[in-house]
Amino acid sequence: MFPERIQEQQGGKPKRDMERQTAGKGGIWFGLRAQTLCGLLAIFALSALILSWMASRQLDANREEQIARELSVIRENTEVYVRQLLILNEANNDEESFRSLAEDIALELEGSGTELLAVCSRKGEMLAGSLQSGSSEGMSWEHLWARGRDLAEAVDGNAAFTLVYEEEGVLTVLFSMPVSVEGKTMGIIRSAMDYSALWQQGRQMERTILRAAAIVFLAAFFLIALFLNRALKPVGRLAKVSRQMTLDLRQEQINTELLADLADSGRRDEIGELSRDFSAMLSQTGRYISRVQEDRDHIRALMESRQEFYNNVTHELKTPLTTIQGYAQLIEADGGEDPELLTKGIGHILHESTRLHRMVLELLEMADKGMAEEPVSVDMNRLIRSVAEAMEIKANRYGCSIKLRLEENLRVSGVEERLRQIFINLLDNAVKYGETGERIRVMGQRRREGVWFCVENKADRAFEAAELESVFEPFYRKDKEYSREQGSAGLGLSICRKIVTEHGGRIWAENAPDSRVRFCVFFPEKEDQDES
Repeated sequence: MFPERIQEQQGGKPKRDMERQTAGKGGIWFGLRAQTLCGLLAIFALSALILSWMASRQLDANREEQIARELSVIRENTEVYVRQLLILNEANNDEESFRSLAEDIALELEGSGTELLAVCSRKGEMLAGSLQSGSSEGMSWEHLWARGRDLAEAVDGNAAFTLVYEEEGVLTVLFSMPVSVEGKTMGIIRSAMDYSALWQQGRQMERTILRAAAIVFLAAFFLIALFLNRALKPVGRLAKVSRQMTLDLRQEQINTELLADLADSGRRDEIGELSRDFSAMLSQTGRYISRVQEDRDHIRALMESRQEFYNNVTHELKTPLTTIQGYAQLIEADGGEDPELLTKGIGHILHESTRLHRMVLELLEMADKGMAEEPVSVDMNRLIRSVAEAMEIKANRYGCSIKLRLEENLRVSGVEERLRQIFINLLDNAVKYGETGERIRVMGQRRREGVWFCVENKADRAFEAAELESVFEPFYRKDKEYSREQGSAGLGLSICRKIVTEHGGRIWAENAPDSRVRFCVFFPEKEDQDES
């Protein structure tokens, strides 16, 4: 504790020089626990690599064996087909007949599980096949013909295959087989088959085995590490505290309580007594450090809470002020000639200004408290219609309209103004980020376990999968350049999630058909929701 605060001795010698002198006299550079754990880690890592290598070898052998079995079946079927073709064409079992039927054989066999096919003479010269009729996509004989010794083996009378491994997980099998009928070899059929899926499956299995081995070895390593730490902890603690006390003495920071304990310990076993004394000292130091850390974390949380509070206030004040400004501009432009507009506008201005005043008071009061009022049964039909009517002016300014489709008697247990904030933010978000001239839909219905609401609008693009969660993070905006209102802090959806959580509900975003974006809110059923 003390060396962290005191930079120099009274004699002016720096702290680092003092520590080097202490470590130079019997200091521990690489402790017993570190040596043991590093050795175990090396053993486990080597074991995992060996296991992975052995598994890879075995999987390669299994893959080649499976390919060999499949090619054996292909060879039998091909010979049967060629034999039947010779019979149907009343041809002889010789190379000349095979040459004359080469085009027919290639035409029939192409596409039967092969990417490329070539009918060759007994000397390996291509008679017909994919090279003449056009290469398959991504594969050609020009690229593969000279690779492997399978064709040379077939010329010698042996069926053989070659595994050609390409980049990006591509495995091509070149299979050459002599075609024999009644013991007479008439020609060779060579084919190229794509076994990339089988190879990738094996690679995936190798990775799975490696991960499983790593998990097992790491679990064993951590268990052994915990055991060693428990067994050797008193020794390490004694060494550490001894060095600390030496530094304290060098800095003339004498712990009188520790000296008194050492003097009056009356220990029977030196290590046991020292461990108990040093443990008491460490416990006291730990409590002090814990209090310092708690104070630091509390101060940091207060700073973050204050910043978040100011951001939320800025965002929440903007929407009612926009409504007040919109009606004020309409009344100014009309000059008071339309009594209905004047009455309606003044009513909205009074309502929004009253709500604004109440919202400021609530934000000041609830900055650190969450939901302060007692929940009541709120008529969501009336609330949503009121919000939609207030936001209609802003929507019309961008050529949008708001369409409501609500079931009757939708009620939610909660604080009305907090619930109102949810739909103000969602509709404000739909107007700002929606396509011009499109309809914004607000839907609500009762479901088996609660009440469901949805605000849907047409957007310039659908959400990416990662954005569906990130959109509710503070300061997140889907497209900063597309937003119609610059200066938005991006807190609206984050505030919505906070309020919905306060009410025990859920909120999520999802993509809808026709490039539409949907924000859904679900409130669970509560006993007092059924009350009118």
